[in-house]
Amino acid sequence: MASKTKHPNVPQEEQVEQAPDVVEQNQEQAAEQPAPTREEELAAQLEALKAESTKQKEVYLRMLAEYDNFRKRTASESDKARVSGIATALTALLPAIDSVNRAIEMLKEDEKALAGIQQIKRQFEQALTSLGVEEIKALGEEFDPEVHNAVMQEEDADNAGKVIQVLQAGYRFKQYVIRPAMVKVAV
Repeated sequence: MASKTKHPNVPQEEQVEQAPDVVEQNQEQAAEQPAPTREEELAAQLEALKAESTKQKEVYLRMLAEYDNFRKRTASESDKARVSGIATALTALLPAIDSVNRAIEMLKEDEKALAGIQQIKRQFEQALTSLGVEEIKALGEEFDPEVHNAVMQEEDADNAGKVIQVLQAGYRFKQYVIRPAMVKVAV
């Protein structure tokens, strides 16, 4: 095996002498190659940071797309819930509408008209209650712009700041005001 590394025309002693020369030559070549400069190190760091930035940008864009899809899906579900709520409300109010139609027929006879209209009012109240809707109390209450809509004022020092007449009932569903009460306020 030693014969494979030997040069055929060079005596063995010369080969041993050449080995230190080769080592010195390799060391000189390594010394001639300068160590990376500060600029090269910074350029390498910059490239690494650019790659990381690109990766983070892709993650951000992916998350942004997922959020947009979530927003669209939520809006769609909200629309479906709204339609379902309206359908439920209409279903609950249909008997009252039927009663209105019957009351129109009864208006020909005054005695029955009052009873018919009172029945209609009860059915509307029942329908609204079944939906969780409640009438906003206004008469005699302090004026609250969150739930009252003042359309008239009247001077009355004894009741200043209070609702003295309800012109149109207001309603709320849970904590949401569906329609503020239209009122006259004492000033």
